[in-house]
Amino acid sequence: MAANSVTNVIEQAKSARERLTPWSPRGALLGVAMVAGGSAALLAVLALAFRGTENTLSDALVPVVLAIPHLLMVSAVWYLGIRKHRVPWSVVGFRPPKGRLALLIPWPALLGSLVFSGIYVATVTALGFDFLVPTGVPVDILGEGARRLVTIVLIVLAGPLVEELFFRGFVLAALVGPLGRFRASVVASILFAAGHVDLSVMVPFFVSGMLLSWLYLRTRSIWTPFLAHAAQNLLALWIMAAT
Repeated sequence: MAANSVTNVIEQAKSARERLTPWSPRGALLGVAMVAGGSAALLAVLALAFRGTENTLSDALVPVVLAIPHLLMVSAVWYLGIRKHRVPWSVVGFRPPKGRLALLIPWPALLGSLVFSGIYVATVTALGFDFLVPTGVPVDILGEGARRLVTIVLIVLAGPLVEELFFRGFVLAALVGPLGRFRASVVASILFAAGHVDLSVMVPFFVSGMLLSWLYLRTRSIWTPFLAHAAQNLLALWIMAAT
């Protein structure tokens, strides 16, 4: 009798494993493929358009190029998640964060990310691995006037919001059920780091992704990781402008 009770408890625990979204990991990874394929196609078109010439992107096109991968992310979430499964946007984290300290915990996470990034830069510099030192955002990408304002909004607000929606609310949430919280966070953070297509930021962005994943799972809202993500991007731009 006792053995049967233990078995029942185990089976109930298995059946109660977290499932945060109605879409499967396959749907989430299909979304990743859509975004990666669309972004690669954009890069290929630009490479062909400017091959063999000395021309570069005009000032007006830079924000557009920055925005396209994020538009692909929103489209993937809507088409493969919201529309297909007929669910509200609250399912992907557009809801108030849970917990009394929900609006305070992004800041220790941000501090942890910054401390790790500092240690990482100091380590690779001391080892002579200059190719692994993050270069940051080129200062001329901001431009002047209206373009500067639009680019800052994309980098500090729109970009972090869409990336949290996609990598945490869409991808991470779908992986938690079959993989569990930790392994799902690892996979989502690898994809998050790889999505920035820069070897020098892979390690620090992976660590940031783990912290942002923890914030999302802790509060079940994209607003807490968004706060940390946006603040880190703003700080990076401020440092870049000051140097």
